[in-house]
Amino acid sequence: MRKLPVQLLSTVLWAVILLTVPTLKADEIELPEIGDHSGVALSPEQERSIGQAFMRRLRNSVTIIEDPEVATYVQSLGYRLVANSDNPGQGFTFFVIQDPTINAFAAPGGYIGIHSGLIENSQTESELAAVLAHEIAHITQRHLARAFEQRRRLSLPMTAAIVAAIILGTQSPDAGLAGLAAAQAGAAQLQINFTRSNEKEADRVGMQTLVRAGFDPFAMPAFFERLHQVSRYYGTRPPEFLSTHPVTSNRIADAMGRAETLNPHPVKDHLQFHLVRAKLQVLASDNHEQTVRQFKEALENGRYRNEAATRYGYALALVATGDSSEARRQILQLLKKDGDNLAYRLALARVEAAAGRFETAFKVYKEAQALYPNDYAVVVNYANALLQGHRPQTARDLLRRQIQSGVGTGQIYHLMAQAEGDAGNRAEAHRWLAEYHYYNGQTDMAIKQLQLASKAASNDFYERSKIEARLRQLQMEINAEEDS
Repeated sequence: MRKLPVQLLSTVLWAVILLTVPTLKADEIELPEIGDHSGVALSPEQERSIGQAFMRRLRNSVTIIEDPEVATYVQSLGYRLVANSDNPGQGFTFFVIQDPTINAFAAPGGYIGIHSGLIENSQTESELAAVLAHEIAHITQRHLARAFEQRRRLSLPMTAAIVAAIILGTQSPDAGLAGLAAAQAGAAQLQINFTRSNEKEADRVGMQTLVRAGFDPFAMPAFFERLHQVSRYYGTRPPEFLSTHPVTSNRIADAMGRAETLNPHPVKDHLQFHLVRAKLQVLASDNHEQTVRQFKEALENGRYRNEAATRYGYALALVATGDSSEARRQILQLLKKDGDNLAYRLALARVEAAAGRFETAFKVYKEAQALYPNDYAVVVNYANALLQGHRPQTARDLLRRQIQSGVGTGQIYHLMAQAEGDAGNRAEAHRWLAEYHYYNGQTDMAIKQLQLASKAASNDFYERSKIEARLRQLQMEINAEEDS
C-alpha cells in the first residue's frame, strides 16, 4: 500500500475522534468532577483503545524509524519529561516518523509522534524537549479527550463529508486527500477555535515540565522564534509544525516571559542527542558517498556542533558505502576517548559483522550486554548479527528473553520469525510473522500467516490450539470492525 501523508492521517484521526463516541442520552450522562469536562466524553480506557487502533493504522501507512538506538533515545527523553509532568503515571509511547518536515503530534492514549526533520532541525536538545513537553501537555491536560465534546456541534453534512473522504481514501489515496481537503476546510475553523486555548495551555504546562526535567526554558521561545523567522521563506507552504501549532508574536512573547521568571541553570546537551541526529542524517541519505563527503569536510574544516557525533556519523556513512576499514579506524578513535559509550560499541560490532568478522562482533556484543543488560538496542543489533552469522537458536533465545521481559515491537517479532524459520520451526516462524503484521496494522495478512502456522503445526495439538486461539481472536476483531 502506498504510504499516505501524515497530514492526511492526522485528519483521519480527528475524524475518528469526532465519529467514534456515541451520543449519550440524558439519563446516561454521569456528572464529572467540576473542571473535568472530558470525563463525560471519553474515558482513559477508550483513549487507549482509540490510540492503539490509530497506531496500527499509522504503522501501515507511514514509515516509522525502527532503528533501536533512535527509538531508545526518544523513549528515554520522553520518559524523562513525563516523570516531571503533571501526570507521571500516564502511559506514553514515543516514536519517530521518517519525514523531513518539522513536526510532532499527540494521539489519544499517550502516543507522541516525532518527525525525523524535527530532531535534525533542533539546534539543542532543549529545543527538541520543548516540543515534546508541549505534546505531552496535550495528553496530560486531556485536550484530545475534550475534543470529543465538539462532535455534537458538527452538522450532518460535515460528518457525511468526512466519512465519504475516509472511504475514498481507502480506494485511492489521492481521492481521499482531495475529499478530506474539502471536508477539512469546513472543520478547520471549529478546530482552530477549540485548540487556540489548548495550545496556550500546552505551552504553559509544557514549560513547567521542561524546567522540572532540567532543560532550558528559553529553548521554547527560541525554537518558536526561529520557525517564525524562516516561515517567510516557505511562501504558501510553511513548516508543517506551523500549520498545526500556529506561532504568533504574542505566543513567542508569552513563552519568553515565562522563561524569564524561571531563572534556569545552564544546560548542556547530552551526547546521545547529537549522536542520534548524526545517525538520522545517515538513515535519511539516498547518496551515502555524498554523506561521507559532507561529514569528512565538516571534520576537516571544524564546521560541526559536536566533533564526536560528526565522527560517529562519518563512520556510519562509511559503513553504508562498504568501507569497513576506515569506519573501524574512526570508531576506534572514538572508543579511545570514551570506551564505555554504548553507541560506539554497537557501531564497532556492526563494522565487524559487515566485514564478516562475526566472532569478533559477537565478543563486542557480549561485552556490551555485560555493561547494559537487557538493553533494547543491544538485543536487536546482537540478534541481527547472530542471524547473519547463522546462529538462529542463540538469536531466538536472546529475543525470547526480551519478549518475556515485556518488550515486544515489530522489529523484535520480525527477527523472531526469521530466527524460527532459520532454525527450521515453520509453525513458529509463521506465528511470529503474524504478530509482526498485526503490530503493523495488517490484520488480514496476520490471519493468513496464522492459517499457515496452523497447517504447519498439524501434528502438535498444543501448538495448534495456541495458534487457533489467536486466530479466532483476530477474526473476532475483523468482524467487530466490519460491524461497527
